[in-house]
Amino acid sequence: MEDKVASLEAQIQLLSDLHSRVQTLRHIPVVLLKAPMTPLSGQTLQPEFQQVRQVADTIRAEHVQEALRAARDSLGGDGSDLNPNLRREKRKRGRARSPESPEPYVEEKEGTRTLFADDDSHPVEFEGLSKYIREFNRTHSSELHLWRRTRGDEAGGTVLRYRCRDVLTAYVRLVGATGRAVVESVAAFGPRERKSPHSESDFVVYRKLGQEIGRMLESRPGVAVQAVVTLLGAYSTLFVERCTTCQRVLSAEGHVPPVVRVWADGAWSARHAGCAV
Repeated sequence: MEDKVASLEAQIQLLSDLHSRVQTLRHIPVVLLKAPMTPLSGQTLQPEFQQVRQVADTIRAEHVQEALRAARDSLGGDGSDLNPNLRREKRKRGRARSPESPEPYVEEKEGTRTLFADDDSHPVEFEGLSKYIREFNRTHSSELHLWRRTRGDEAGGTVLRYRCRDVLTAYVRLVGATGRAVVESVAAFGPRERKSPHSESDFVVYRKLGQEIGRMLESRPGVAVQAVVTLLGAYSTLFVERCTTCQRVLSAEGHVPPVVRVWADGAWSARHAGCAV
């Protein structure tokens, strides 16, 4: 009996150590692994590949496989109370809100939120676009320019190129029939990607950022140029600002920084897509 208990404890410790090693793989940048590989990037990521290979060899080892089989059989025999969310689910079911209880704090703030920052300035018209660009570049560290189509590019219409040094490049497509320039779409890219406005970034984070801004534009069509440029400025801290909900820079799922921006009480707050629901 003692030998069986000792063997079980050893297997539990072995699987606990294996779980810790697998968790260390989370620091490997998924975005880099999904980017187009070059000889230089392969050399840079060689230690990470070696680490993954070592963990894989450990998992395939016979004594580890034996411990995994024992854990599987044990779970099949009695898997009760092993749901990590069981306690949370029980508390949710057993805690009914009293009619006299106040509304949650988050709900009280809903009325102060808007999709875009308030802007009291007059909407930019196409005739005044060049003046607006000059004034913006004079007063901001980021840059705004009229994008000029090169040979082979099919993007038509008026397109602004927004650049935040070492963070992102965004192409803002403008439309308007009455002189007022409104934003039709925004495409986001890495700061060193050489892409045209109608293409797509090679990096997940910029694709998700563009999708988030696209949803905002769908919810509020006809938004002025200033509002979108102000929103893009809120992404200057994209890779360092923590999510106001989970207090993490990278999300637990997908390892993507907060690409959602919420304007509330006169300031932008950053949130992961999953935390903003």
